[in-house]
Amino acid sequence: MGDRDDFEELVNNDESILYVTAGNLPQKSGAKVTIWGKVTKVSASEGFFVKTVDDQEVPIKLKMPLHEPLDGWYEIYGVSQGRSVLCDEYVPFSDEMVKSIDKEGHKALAKLLSALDDPWNLGADDNGIDGVTPME
Repeated sequence: MGDRDDFEELVNNDESILYVTAGNLPQKSGAKVTIWGKVTKVSASEGFFVKTVDDQEVPIKLKMPLHEPLDGWYEIYGVSQGRSVLCDEYVPFSDEMVKSIDKEGHKALAKLLSALDDPWNLGADDNGIDGVTPME
């Protein structure tokens, strides 16, 4: 896990991936989600646990046993299984990113995205996307 090509394939697919927190994870059961968390506990056979930006612990289930140490903050991509995530990919935060994590801002973003039916649809007209001017 953690391979950049796999990450780009996951992010560049046609399905939208919602940012969630532990608080709204159960509402998105079965959906592809992204969650931020700091590793609190690791089990080589079961996966790991993270403490999310809303200070709740979430189990991250892995499809294959873990073969590397995990520590610090991660962005986890996977499928919501109620109160846990079946992990497809996890990407560590850099030291610089950890210094500037905006927990409140990320909680607000996840809350906003969960309230919208289709958050990535900006609407389209004959000229492209409404309100967006192409760069020259």
